Amino acid sequence: MLISHLLFQSGIEYKTQDKDIKYITDDSRKVRPDTLFVCHEKGEAYVSQALQKGAVAVIAEKKVCENTIIVKDTRKAYSLLSAAFFGFSHKKLRLIGVTGTNGKTTVSTMIYNILTMAGHKCALFGTVCNKLCGENSESLLTTPDSFYMHKKFREMTECNTEFCIIEASSQGLHQQRLYGLSFEVGVFLNLTEDHLDYHGDMENYKNAKKLLLSSSELSVINYDDKYRDEFLSAAAGEVKTYSLRSDEASFTAKCMKFSEGVTDYAIVSDGLIHRIKLNVPGAYNVSNSMAAIITALSLGVSLDSCSAALKNFYGVKGRFEIVPTDRDYKIIIDYAHTPDSLKQVLLTLGNFPKNKVITVFGCGGDRDKDKRGEMGKIAADYSDMVIVTSDNPRSEDPMDIIRDIVTAVKGTKTPMFIRQDRRMAIEFALKNAAENDIILLAGKGHETSQTVGDEEIPMDERKIIKELLG
Repeated sequence: MLISHLLFQSGIEYKTQDKDIKYITDDSRKVRPDTLFVCHEKGEAYVSQALQKGAVAVIAEKKVCENTIIVKDTRKAYSLLSAAFFGFSHKKLRLIGVTGTNGKTTVSTMIYNILTMAGHKCALFGTVCNKLCGENSESLLTTPDSFYMHKKFREMTECNTEFCIIEASSQGLHQQRLYGLSFEVGVFLNLTEDHLDYHGDMENYKNAKKLLLSSSELSVINYDDKYRDEFLSAAAGEVKTYSLRSDEASFTAKCMKFSEGVTDYAIVSDGLIHRIKLNVPGAYNVSNSMAAIITALSLGVSLDSCSAALKNFYGVKGRFEIVPTDRDYKIIIDYAHTPDSLKQVLLTLGNFPKNKVITVFGCGGDRDKDKRGEMGKIAADYSDMVIVTSDNPRSEDPMDIIRDIVTAVKGTKTPMFIRQDRRMAIEFALKNAAENDIILLAGKGHETSQTVGDEEIPMDERKIIKELLG
């Protein structure tokens, strides 16, 4: 595509030497001949590398080379250019966005399953995997890079996809990867402390999440979240709310019953009441399922179809995943890596018949440190034994992270052990588990590797358990 045509289609006014563009990227490592390179803030050091590898022009917010095309916001421009390059294929799709600190993957998958079982052809961009044109593929980012995403949008239209569900991460929203998209439904689940290493404070984190609702025709909002009023104000279109407690919400959960691995409740609204059965546990999954149901209802799916699909939903990899073994205790793997998600999982275990709960967890390196002590306190308060270990230490010393956790719970009456090596921590938990105990492996979830420094070390907790149990 000619640069002049691409700029015109993107609404960017600029006179430049016309050249044919075959690729667009904001990653200098991916540049190849006939590439348009987008240089974001602080990226000037990579311009020479991009030019050497074949970039024919550079998009930037100031002049960085002879062939610079200056724009006001490179991140928004990157999204618009990517959309134009692939013929604005997204406009032929019905888009659903899901954001929140916890639950995005579960809710997105629930919506995908409901719509698919109702006969609609769907796609999904998510944390665990991408489901595109009937195939599953590895997900590298929760919210994809703009160029990749628009490329896939075009492929979706070619295979007659109707709906695309997108997990909208705060980083993806802040970096404008979804800029220019119009969502038929935007779902806000919750907001608790996370990603402050990136956003700096809760205000910035919250404002990033709000961006989804400002571009949604309908906003589905968790009425129980403490930030609900701010998200209600941020919604640009119609709003529907859901609650586990309040009759002021558009939809309310009533008569909730919890047993081991099974949840039963009634969803109630004006002139509507329906019993919902879930094969996933916990009050937080009642909330998750309500978000999915309201989304599907707004898209024309019947409540009976929603109920049937959810009855056949058995969770997502790494989200309260019960590992099959031949032992007389249970092992559960969960992605819980924030204080709120860890607390919700441990509260849910309170509905399980058990002897004691053994929690194995750590905290990620190079991430907000304030939550380390808080997670340690939660683990100690709701467990009978805690084994503190390594998560993804990245560039930090694993023992420094562990010290941040255990220092905050000094003096706790809950037995607490340190096993830096995660495999050794799992082995220690297995050796100390007795009949009817529950071992919770928190933090890694669906991940199958551990990030140590610049290395990705293979670490699939399912394989480790299998090996340790013979």
